[in-house]
Amino acid sequence: MNYSRLKNIYDKNGENILPVKTWMFLEIHEKLNEWEGNRIWKFRWLVISVKKPNHPDGTFTIRGPVTRMTIEKIYPLSFKKFDKVLLIDDYKTRRSKLYYIREKVWKDARFKSKITSENKDIDLLKWWRKWKKIEKKATKKVEKIEEIKSE
Repeated sequence: MNYSRLKNIYDKNGENILPVKTWMFLEIHEKLNEWEGNRIWKFRWLVISVKKPNHPDGTFTIRGPVTRMTIEKIYPLSFKKFDKVLLIDDYKTRRSKLYYIREKVWKDARFKSKITSENKDIDLLKWWRKWKKIEKKATKKVEKIEEIKSE
């Protein structure tokens, strides 16, 4: 499959591919359509795995507590119903998949943070949109320079 072609289609439609990595602790604000109306569901979860990162059809698995139960959910990296995705913390990693964390409890599940206080609570969706704008401007400048050189 031609991923660059698929990525171009997603870029034209305005899809955002989240820059999510394993061991990120995220606060996700998801828009829900219910029979009474729209509402935003907020939850804080740990990213366990990321499959096909930086691809439009990639997914990430998150795990966390919701009303006295631990739940795992799988989301696509280009999910339109996210209102905000805040980076709460980022931990040191040695593995790319954290499936072993399911059995860990209390002290066994401690992690060391690698993020500073300045970088906490960053909205990843806004950051991604700014980065895309900068990237588009840079490609336009390169195209103009190439046109000038070819003339």
